[in-house]
Amino acid sequence: MIKNFKKILAVCASTCLLGTFINAQETIYDADKIAEIFYKLNGDPNDSKARVNHKKGFCANATFIADKNFSLSNIDIPLFNQANIPVQIRYSLGGVIQDDRSKQRGMALKFMGKDDSWTMVMLNTEINFARTPKEFGQFFEMKIPNFMDQKTIDELSKNVNSYKNFSAYLDKIGISSLEHTPFYSIHTFWFKEKGKNETIPARWKFIPKDGISYLSQSELKSASKDFLKEGFIAYTKNKSVEYEMYLEFPNKGDAVDDTTALWKGNHKTLLVGTLKAEKYDGEACNQDVYFPSELPSGVEAPKDPIFDLRTPTYAITFGKRQ
Repeated sequence: MIKNFKKILAVCASTCLLGTFINAQETIYDADKIAEIFYKLNGDPNDSKARVNHKKGFCANATFIADKNFSLSNIDIPLFNQANIPVQIRYSLGGVIQDDRSKQRGMALKFMGKDDSWTMVMLNTEINFARTPKEFGQFFEMKIPNFMDQKTIDELSKNVNSYKNFSAYLDKIGISSLEHTPFYSIHTFWFKEKGKNETIPARWKFIPKDGISYLSQSELKSASKDFLKEGFIAYTKNKSVEYEMYLEFPNKGDAVDDTTALWKGNHKTLLVGTLKAEKYDGEACNQDVYFPSELPSGVEAPKDPIFDLRTPTYAITFGKRQ
């Protein structure tokens, strides 16, 4: 972990310099600035080493079983030649939310293969709220008390399409238990084709085998603020929480460099395999860091501006927690 962290810091050192050519009067929303915003919004004055995003979470042990037909596809990911891959899961809530009766949550995975590994960082929404680093930073600046005047907040909320579209999307989904929650890559990654020196774009998704559904108002009323962990522990006493992983390929005209773009209509998909979340494993993983840039052979990074911001920002906040 320390070796990887030093490597990430080296990446950060160069990435954080991006955008210095921008007019000096304009705020540069690089990794340093985004980390600063997170600490202004979510920092704990009594605990300088506390997480400032996806603070509440818990860990689970899991196994990924590659689908037998995946090896027959045109996608070349050698990691999935291994039949059963141990996986560490961290389920979490967005921001510093402490009540599970909220909509936004994440699932981070660490695939620990014999010869390769893969770290995934996902959300339960298909799209993100920001297209550019500036939109990303301003989204959280609007939430910092007394940082922006209300008129500016209202104008941004009304005029920035990314914010409007995400708010409308969020209104359409409900609050669900983990065995009914889907998780999405948000970004479009690039996958190597067998026998070719080419890559093709795709997003991935983990769809619960029990189906996507939401708690009723009466169920929410009786649920505790820790119902996700409680429900997961109770469920996995009898069987695993299972998700099917699919690659989803864009249609002509679908944006592959915009995390706020919702792909609509029917799309070609490819079943990759099944993730079996088997057992609660405490909360030690809350101290870990999950770098989405840790990719296996056969998978290349997204080409959108938000992805390049994530790893150096995580490196900064992880460093402050040490």
